[in-house]
Amino acid sequence: ILWGLKMGKQEISVSGKRLIQLLEEKGPLTQKQLIIESEIPARTARYALKRLIEMGLIIKRNNLADMRSVYYFLVEEN
Repeated sequence: ILWGLKMGKQEISVSGKRLIQLLEEKGPLTQKQLIIESEIPARTARYALKRLIEMGLIIKRNNLADMRSVYYFLVEEN
């Protein structure tokens, strides 16, 4: 779990930690699912997802069944 994690000078926000927790518990989810499950405001969740991607903690992949949406995945630790 990444609760106390800092990436260089960047610390993970509370919202980011909640999104990571959901992805750990439930596996890949869409942005809409993450927003509903986390109960985080949509704008805050979108910003947190963007920051987590920039930090290399999550990635997004196209949903092959519906190319209009993407799934967010945790980056696996090596």
